[in-house]
Amino acid sequence: MSILTEGQHSPEYFSNLTTAEYMVCQAFTTIINDSKGIWFEDYLSNTIFPLFMVQLILSFFFSKLIYYVLRPLKQPKFVSDVLTGMILGPSVMGRDKKMLNLIFQPENMLLNNTISAIAGIYFIFINSVKMDKSRILPTAKKSWHVGLTCFLVPWAISVFVYYQLQDNIPGIVKGNFPIILLALACRSFIPVIAHALEELNLLTSELGNLSISSATVHEIIGWCLTVLAMLTQGPTQGAAGWMMGVKTELSLFALILFSIFFLRPLILQVIKNTPEGKPVNGTYVRAILLAPLITGVFSDVLGSTYFPGALIMGLIIPAGPPLGSQLVEKCELILSEILLPFLYIRVGLLTNVYSITDSNAFSYLHMVLASGYLGKVAGSLLSMLFFKTSLRNAFLLAFILNIKGVLELAISTRWRMYKYVDEPTYTAFVLANVLVSAIMAPLIQIFYKPQTRLKGSNSTEICTRTVQATPQVSQLRVLCCIHCDDNVPGIITLLNAMKGNENGPIGSYAVHLTELTGRAMPLLEPYESKNMRLMRDSTARIMKAFSKYSKSSNFSVSFQPFRIIAPYKVMHGFICKLAQDESIPLIILPFPESLEVHGKTTSLRGLNIGVEKQSPCTVGIFVDRCPPRYLGSTELPFKVALFFFGGADDREALALVLRMSGNPGVRITLFRIHLAGEFEENYGGKHLDDSLVNEFMAKNIRNPCVEYHELEANEPVQVLNTIRSVESKYDLVVVGKRRGSKSRLDQDMGPWVDYQELGVIGDMVASSDFGGGFMSVLVMHCLGSIDGSMSISDNVQGLDQVAEDIDSRISTQEMHQVTENTDSRISTQEIHQVAENIDSRISTDSRISTQETQLIVDSRISTQEIPIFP
Repeated sequence: MSILTEGQHSPEYFSNLTTAEYMVCQAFTTIINDSKGIWFEDYLSNTIFPLFMVQLILSFFFSKLIYYVLRPLKQPKFVSDVLTGMILGPSVMGRDKKMLNLIFQPENMLLNNTISAIAGIYFIFINSVKMDKSRILPTAKKSWHVGLTCFLVPWAISVFVYYQLQDNIPGIVKGNFPIILLALACRSFIPVIAHALEELNLLTSELGNLSISSATVHEIIGWCLTVLAMLTQGPTQGAAGWMMGVKTELSLFALILFSIFFLRPLILQVIKNTPEGKPVNGTYVRAILLAPLITGVFSDVLGSTYFPGALIMGLIIPAGPPLGSQLVEKCELILSEILLPFLYIRVGLLTNVYSITDSNAFSYLHMVLASGYLGKVAGSLLSMLFFKTSLRNAFLLAFILNIKGVLELAISTRWRMYKYVDEPTYTAFVLANVLVSAIMAPLIQIFYKPQTRLKGSNSTEICTRTVQATPQVSQLRVLCCIHCDDNVPGIITLLNAMKGNENGPIGSYAVHLTELTGRAMPLLEPYESKNMRLMRDSTARIMKAFSKYSKSSNFSVSFQPFRIIAPYKVMHGFICKLAQDESIPLIILPFPESLEVHGKTTSLRGLNIGVEKQSPCTVGIFVDRCPPRYLGSTELPFKVALFFFGGADDREALALVLRMSGNPGVRITLFRIHLAGEFEENYGGKHLDDSLVNEFMAKNIRNPCVEYHELEANEPVQVLNTIRSVESKYDLVVVGKRRGSKSRLDQDMGPWVDYQELGVIGDMVASSDFGGGFMSVLVMHCLGSIDGSMSISDNVQGLDQVAEDIDSRISTQEMHQVTENTDSRISTQEIHQVAENIDSRISTDSRISTQETQLIVDSRISTQEIPIFP
């Protein structure tokens, strides 16, 4: 054993920081005393605490600097953190002896290594808390063949290549340890993959879900290998080592049983005693935060490492609120910005690129590791045969599973401490992890291009994803998104208004949206009915309310409960996926105004905008301000107003109001405003506007609960006056978001819009000073109407389908009679001719002639209520 005096360093100083080979002798008072200041010649290098802070500051500075420099190259944060540690280590700054003596002194390394070990404990603990334990096995069952193939194929290939080249790789102990090492190189960790997917914004994609499922299988295999490694306890211990491994496993098994049957019931009792919406008592939180250190000490004393103890403690804590999310919120920032930097510093100090003197051994080791990475690509291609997916997705899955993170570094550092690998091999392993992550992350972002809009299999399917193309007599499926309890009464009132006596039933898909906190994986799943009876949380209350409403409506409004738990910035992907899978033509999103969502307004607005951009169907943003109403009375009707300017969005709004017109408890007023003069708009969908308005008038010609006003406006002021004239007269105002890409009205009034997702008219009506803030607003945005017209307008087949659906609603019996006498191979031109004939017959029919219609309409118009513009 060598003895170093203060200020001296061995040439192998960095490679032995974590071993007991060197002893440092220094005066005790120098270590614990604070600095008296440079004016008393008490410099920075004489005390521990200032040096500790300097290390943290340097780590923070270089990490952020490198991250912003590499960000244009699409590099993940993991790469910048590891490079920061290498810069501070012997590979760069550590080669300067003055810098070495100033910052990285031997007496400081004890504190540094201790902090890095604590960082490892809490990293495992926090990520274990985030894991949804109830979904580990079910998720693995869905894609076990993919995960198993993506692990076994690269593992077998890399082990084969290693044993062919093992004589040229001297830095790894022989025996069965290389098998364990290569298993780590081929393994994917759930926290690492989930963090990478979140950073790449792919957490809600189908490929991301498959990657997490595969990583779950890898975790299960890894736990089995960990048990095997602890049983063997090294390559040369024989029967004694085996018995020691058995004792260790039995001791850990006892610790697991103690945690499950004693600690977990206590934790569940704490959660049960915590009122909903309230944080867990601080005393309990502090005790639980101390628990991973205690269990880590026990597992280390029992012959293992501190990893299993921290893992066990994290797994017995339920993910999500109230306890799991509170633990994550309290620890995650300090862990990522204060503790983990010392782990990266430790990795950087143990990594010395100048220790690589044997280029052949370095090359052969990287050949072995590269064979594992390429083997994962081969395994992904093989497994994807079961899915019959594209070649690109198979490669992208392999790229995602090849991403490395903190856990790989922590485990390899442990091996370096036990001298299973030497310094050059450890350095090569760290460089390989950084290099493969630096290559895979940008490749994924370049080649994986999520579609801007989730498309159906053909244009006809896309056409049916609108309210307008849904026949009145068929079921209207509505996806109702709910953030909190306050959203429920308004949405139920809206659903009740859609329920007409002559209309088809309403199929409501109630989805409770919850922000992902305290979890590692997002969640989209049906909500089980038994949870409504057993649980007392907000989700159960919301689903109970919808269930009671469905029963009270004699099941004319069906009900299917779902819940989504995901970060708000990617939650729109889950909503759009559910709408596409269930062929839903209408999504209702609440506008964030409730006190319960105060402080999340920006995130929720971003969610609404994301759904509008990527939705496969029509989206309605609902500003709920009207108190809940019972719609069964005609004496106190639910008053609805619609401002119709024209365009795809307005047609969707009119199609929805058309369904409401069949409800005797709803009184509807339609304002059709023609923009004239320089504001007159020319677009290709005017004939569709006229056709739908004619249908609305034909259906409600003798309906006393429907009024129609036709107005003309030459300037925005007249439009504003018209809209202002209806203040406080209606319970609900329905408008379309946009009129067209070249609309002068939108262009002139756009600069005064506060909420772009509501459009010009919607933002005006939804303002708090309009109608005293007691009028609800529903803003409709049609599929593909970003440019003011449906995205299928250029598709002739799609327009034919829409026209066919519209004509069938105008006169269903008449169309049936025509189609019975027409050959099944009727051409598109003939269908258009039939539609024109039907429209002409409607306009000339004696029962609903144009003159009679105008007389009836004029008799209901009150010129005192609405100004008529010349």
